[in-house]
Amino acid sequence: MAKDIGANSVIRHCLEVRIRSSQGAILLARYDQAYELPEVAAFIWRRVNGTDRVEDIAGSVAEHYGIDAGTALDDTVEMLEWLLEEKLVKTAS
Repeated sequence: MAKDIGANSVIRHCLEVRIRSSQGAILLARYDQAYELPEVAAFIWRRVNGTDRVEDIAGSVAEHYGIDAGTALDDTVEMLEWLLEEKLVKTAS
């Protein structure tokens, strides 16, 4: 799959995704598929709001986990591309 998400992309949640939070974990369901997000993915998911750029979300990841900005951006883009591929998020811009 070609990269559809860059640092300036804005991401939003897909409306048909059901979201449950249980003991800090994020559980997502879309039609007959269910997903449990690991800690970092859940952190990223919580910051997707339809207005912040991917670069801003990655900055939060870098600050929270104490990693460099480049690594945080690469990891954030990779996670968001997976969420996009699974149709759990979409690009807003």
